[in-house]
Amino acid sequence: MKTGLSRVHWALVVKTAVAVYIVTLILGLVVSLPLLAFFAWARLNSQRAFLVSSSITACFVFVVTGYGALWVARRVERKVLLHGLLVGLLVALLSLLLDVLFIRSIAPLGLGMYALMVAAGLLGGRLGSRGREQ
Repeated sequence: MKTGLSRVHWALVVKTAVAVYIVTLILGLVVSLPLLAFFAWARLNSQRAFLVSSSITACFVFVVTGYGALWVARRVERKVLLHGLLVGLLVALLSLLLDVLFIRSIAPLGLGMYALMVAAGLLGGRLGSRGREQ
C-alpha cells in the first residue's frame, strides 16, 4: 500500500479537490438562493424549500466531483481509480471539516452527501480508467 500511495500525484489531487469544493459551493449558492427566494415569495414551507435546495446541491456535488475525478484520472498514468477515489474522499473530508467548523454538527443529510462525494470520485476514476490497461 505504501508504494501505491507514493505514486499518487498529490498536488493534482489536492488542487482538484479544493477546486471542486469551491465550484460546488458557488453553484449551490447561485442556484439555491434564487430558488429559496422564489419559495418564500410563493409562500411555500421552508422545510420543503430546504429539501429541494439540498437535492439540487447534491446533484451538483455528484456531477462536479465526478467530473473532477475524471479529469484527474485522465491526467495520470497509473493508479487511475485510486486518484479518482482520493479526489472524492478529499472533497468529502473538506466538506466534513468545514461543516464541523462552521455548523458545529453533522446532519444525516450531510452523511449522504459525503457518501455521494466518495461515490462520485470512484465513478470518475472508473470512467477515467476505461480504455486503459492498469
